[in-house]
Amino acid sequence: MHRYLVSVILLVAMSAEAGAVTPEIRVGVGAEFESVVSDENGRLKGVIAEPYNCLLEGAGYSYEFVTLPLARLVHELRAGNIDVGLPLVHDSSRDDYATFGNTVIKSSYLRISVRSNQQKPDEPEARYVYVRGFAGRALLRGLDGRSFEVSEWSQAIAMLRRQRADYVLITEKTYGALTEFRKTDLIAEKVSDLNVAFYVRKALPKLAEALNQSNNQCQTAKLAETSG
Repeated sequence: MHRYLVSVILLVAMSAEAGAVTPEIRVGVGAEFESVVSDENGRLKGVIAEPYNCLLEGAGYSYEFVTLPLARLVHELRAGNIDVGLPLVHDSSRDDYATFGNTVIKSSYLRISVRSNQQKPDEPEARYVYVRGFAGRALLRGLDGRSFEVSEWSQAIAMLRRQRADYVLITEKTYGALTEFRKTDLIAEKVSDLNVAFYVRKALPKLAEALNQSNNQCQTAKLAETSG
């Protein structure tokens, strides 16, 4: 009788586990990067969407996408209200509560200025502007000039043209996708290379591992396709 009860209990437990529904993973997408990646009916679209779709689909989870301003996305990731944030670059201030993933795409930081700008970028008087929450602000450490945070990249470009700032810090992919204004009066200078990936909150190490493994498979497949 005892063995029978144990068998029944094990069977019920296994059935419950098999029938359990894996909760959706909440993925935060930075609103400031909608020119390169955004949610459309539960799937990412944009010029950098393909490698993200590949790694997400290959990890074996279901997802709910939510578009948030970058600073809010980082806050919600810290609070545990979203599980994954993208597209993001490494920022040591986030490492206490989230794990940075393997590189998804290569890009670079750019320093944008108007052609008539006479201000040297490393002088104390240089004024920089960037989108709120932008990790590239770390490049300004050691500089004494003023810096400004705005909500949208278009606002940053407008500050250049109004001579309220001397330089915009932005990523190459984002700048290349900004098509709503002419760029003939602007100069883009490469500052440094960067690896673009994602962050996963620390409480979900298995998710981070699954996404990294899937990303590695996607990168390997792409390399084989291009070399073949």
